[in-house]
Amino acid sequence: MLLRTLKIMYDTIDQRTQAYRRRSSSPVPDKTSDTDDLPQPSINMPGQYPVAALEPEPVHAGEEEYSDGMETDTDRLTEQLEGTQLDSDEGVLEYFEIQETTDDEGFGGAREPPYTIPPDVHEVAFSSKHTRAFDENGVSWAIQWEIARYVTAYPNFTWEHTPLHIVPQLCGPSGDKAPTLSDILLKGEPLFVDYYKRERAMRQPTLTSPWEELDREETYIRDNNRGVSIENPGGKVQQRLCLDISETGSGLDFKFKLEQPTKSKSCRFSRFLGSRRLVECHFSMSNAKKHKGAIIDFFVKKKLLINGRLFQAFYGHQGKVNLMEINQDFHRAPLSELGDNNRMSLIDFITWHNNLHLNSNQTINKWVSRFALGFSTSQPGLMFRPENIHFIDDIYATGKTKALAASHEIMTDGCGFLNYAALKTIQENMAWESFSTCVQARMAGSKGLFMLHPEHRDPSEEPQIWLRLSQVKIQLNPEKEKWSPVHYILDVLSGSFVPESSSITYEMIMSLSENKVPDQVLVKLLQDTIERDARSMEPSSKPHGSKVLYDSVYATHRVLQSRLRQIISLDAHRAQALLEFEDEDDHEALASAKWEKGPDPFSGQPASSQEQVLGWLQAGFAPTDRFVMEKLVYLQKKLMTEAVNVGNSRYRIAIPESVRAFIVPDPLGVLDEGQVFFASSQPIQTNRSGLTHCITGPVLVSRNPCIQISDTRKVLAVNSHELWSRSYFDVIVFSTKGSRSLASLLSGGDYDGDTVVMIWDELITAPFQNSHKEFADPAADFEQKNFNKSKVVLRDIKTQAELGKKDITPYLVEAMLQNISPNQLGIYNVFYRNCAYVHGLDHPQTARLGHMFTQCLDAVKSGLEVKSEVLRLDRKTWDREPPSCFPSKAEEDNSWGRKLPLEPRKVSKRFILEVLQAVAAQETKKYKLKLSEMRDKYNSSYSIDQDLVRPLNEAETRAHKHPQFQEELATIKAHVRTFRDHFIHARNNMGPYSAQARYGRSTKKRPSIGEDQESVRAVSEDYSRKMPTDLVMFSDSEVRTIAAAYAYQEDASRRIFSFCFAVSWAELCAIKARTSGGAFVTLTPGFIESLAIHRKMAKVFRKMENEESDDGET
Repeated sequence: MLLRTLKIMYDTIDQRTQAYRRRSSSPVPDKTSDTDDLPQPSINMPGQYPVAALEPEPVHAGEEEYSDGMETDTDRLTEQLEGTQLDSDEGVLEYFEIQETTDDEGFGGAREPPYTIPPDVHEVAFSSKHTRAFDENGVSWAIQWEIARYVTAYPNFTWEHTPLHIVPQLCGPSGDKAPTLSDILLKGEPLFVDYYKRERAMRQPTLTSPWEELDREETYIRDNNRGVSIENPGGKVQQRLCLDISETGSGLDFKFKLEQPTKSKSCRFSRFLGSRRLVECHFSMSNAKKHKGAIIDFFVKKKLLINGRLFQAFYGHQGKVNLMEINQDFHRAPLSELGDNNRMSLIDFITWHNNLHLNSNQTINKWVSRFALGFSTSQPGLMFRPENIHFIDDIYATGKTKALAASHEIMTDGCGFLNYAALKTIQENMAWESFSTCVQARMAGSKGLFMLHPEHRDPSEEPQIWLRLSQVKIQLNPEKEKWSPVHYILDVLSGSFVPESSSITYEMIMSLSENKVPDQVLVKLLQDTIERDARSMEPSSKPHGSKVLYDSVYATHRVLQSRLRQIISLDAHRAQALLEFEDEDDHEALASAKWEKGPDPFSGQPASSQEQVLGWLQAGFAPTDRFVMEKLVYLQKKLMTEAVNVGNSRYRIAIPESVRAFIVPDPLGVLDEGQVFFASSQPIQTNRSGLTHCITGPVLVSRNPCIQISDTRKVLAVNSHELWSRSYFDVIVFSTKGSRSLASLLSGGDYDGDTVVMIWDELITAPFQNSHKEFADPAADFEQKNFNKSKVVLRDIKTQAELGKKDITPYLVEAMLQNISPNQLGIYNVFYRNCAYVHGLDHPQTARLGHMFTQCLDAVKSGLEVKSEVLRLDRKTWDREPPSCFPSKAEEDNSWGRKLPLEPRKVSKRFILEVLQAVAAQETKKYKLKLSEMRDKYNSSYSIDQDLVRPLNEAETRAHKHPQFQEELATIKAHVRTFRDHFIHARNNMGPYSAQARYGRSTKKRPSIGEDQESVRAVSEDYSRKMPTDLVMFSDSEVRTIAAAYAYQEDASRRIFSFCFAVSWAELCAIKARTSGGAFVTLTPGFIESLAIHRKMAKVFRKMENEESDDGET
């Protein structure tokens, strides 16, 4: 043992010595490059960063152990606030070197050097000897994070369970080492059996696996590229902490747990700093509400310590605090090999993004809100030369100027220009199929929409951009040549894609109804929507029934979009239009969910019910097979349940003659007030004129949230030759003439990326009557009566800090964390809906509560907070049990329990959502009963599929003729029965594969969908791994086929087919395909997931189905 330890020590020291001599800063080749000459793992690969042995300096008497570096930051900040131009001081880093130690303390037997955590630091995960060993051996940050995660997540796992002598084994690229870390540290240890199982269940798919991406980013961090690459941008990995707050006798206890990193969205901040430099800390909304002051005070006063590096909070929003790694260390020295010399202080970062001096006239709330721009999910589109960045004035309402115009009188609010060359370059860089008329983007300190310039169409021009003054949210250096390179990059959020027919939510339904659209029109639209969804799940036994059902399930459940989301990087989902307009910012579920949308890697079973139906159909199973029918009933039930909850914000009624698209101001000034223009790049079907490209005549325009009765407007769509000839396609063009912008009438909208629904269905547009515009704006004294407004300006904080000769940073951090708790948005949504039910949309009380709701939407930047007495009175009147046509629980205000009943409706006309709910209940009941009867009919005649049991029957025949087969056949059957029992127990949250066992829970709480999937796939994995092999009489492939057949037979005897397909999906589908008659096609998953029935083929199949139906009736 001693010799082995000495050898490891000698080899490690020798490795470090040679690595030091060969040190190189050459970048890592991109794994997607065309070259085949990839280097072998060496000192140049990410994760292997050789460093010289650290020579620690002793701590002298009278010297502090730790320096926070704020004395120099404050000096620089004071100069900045006084308008002095400062040079970068990023190379000067503050750190504390550990005390003198012997050379062998980096290996087994080392003692923890003594240290004291300073009062402004909170230890999350730290071991000084491990930090030293990690740095000396070049262990990648990903591995360091994962070990720290084990320490914080698993109660019995400590730093001592990572012996220092194995640290050299952890060196190497994260893509190689991270997936095997649990095998090195947990596997085979009796104490960690459950931990190991949990880690196995947490394995991430390729799409979200962060390890190789972190390896690539290490090169950019070391080279200090700071997110300037267009082709290979970084910032795609999210690092998360979970904060749990518990009350103790002495106060509050803050406990942090690291979570596994995930490859996810990308934003400007993560690309600039590097993914590993950013951390998101999440906590429950109940804690945010209850302990808001304590949480803010904690993060203002303390930095988080993780493996010798310090992370400082700088932004907070709704149960989350964002932290960045700063240029300070604890018990470690900064290493240029790791890019430590490229880190920034928080003040330097603030200066880069939102300069205090240049923006000191902003209110603190507005200044803080501008940090959200850096977190917008985006992709770098292209980089401009400084001389090609232009600033232009807005267009204002008639008789108004920049100094006099209110926001609703800015006719071009939020929309600038790009020349053709820029948009064409963006199309190529984004790999968009078609040319986009506009893009939603962020640029320097600006945000909004950028549309095709009316004049600059020459493709040979250099890319150019024109920024409206209304788009500029952050003032940068007036000399563009002095901007950071990142500020020359246009960060693209989305483009103008070919629009499809739209659908409307309950808010627009209420608006249409109260603006005189007859109930029967909306009822018919609802009936058509329900019929389309319900019948898409109905099977047919006719020759082409499988193809028609396949296409219906594929379209209704948006399988294409789901599959694209599995192969396209998460950071590109928004830019590639893979998110619904209303859901574009909903990334938290992606970051935290363990639900794996890909197929089971061992059995091949698809994750979703709709994918399972498609898999069965393409394997040759009949649509009327028992297990297929059960899934169809389940899928239809889900659709019908949503339809009954018509008041749920997620449910929508389809309107075929409609479209949703970006709105832009008229670039030519040819539209008159009240006119709009919409031309599609693809033909549009209309009842009045058939296929057309341009919509003309009366149309309705509206946007979410559609709150006021006036938020839907009837206008005139015209065909403008000028706009058509300049190719303004797939956007809705609004006039720039009149007393106010049309966008502002639609729930206070503008042109910075708002999307609008445009409806031209004559049954809706003809009876619709515009409400008075007075509903669009609150009364002049509305804000004063209902809100307290923060009037603190940034310069006031500066003055306060200067007078007290104090560091301004804590004041700024405190301000930036004020929005961590929920505001009154959800509460006023409930109040508004209740009032709308009782009084209708045209009542003054409803209008007022609607304005309260929209003001709460903007509260982050406006600094408005509802007065306590106003909230108390509103709560007393309107915090009541909502009507049944709305969701039964208050979604956002966390108000549970019974409430007083709402007063009766005071409007004679029946509430439209109650009408639709009654119709939906009747219609869905009819379709569910029809499909259930079909299921029962086919199930009663269903008999065991002889194709599937044939391999088992043949094996039993052989065993009957040759007794030597019987023992091995019995072994196969026993294996199946054992895991069938495990499967049943796991589904009931019992046994070794249950979530209860994996997570050590004693509660009977039902597992989440992700935990349930983990249980099933854990059974599937062990079923596959422990399958009998190397038998004498049966080959391994025969064993799997026989086991699959026996599993099916066992399930068939009980008429529940969940187990056999969960563990033997691919085998059973292959058996069925082979016996389906004639030749069959073999495809790998990657190919089959790329295929769909072409729409022309689907149309032919449906026509043939209808003809067969007509022949049958004849």
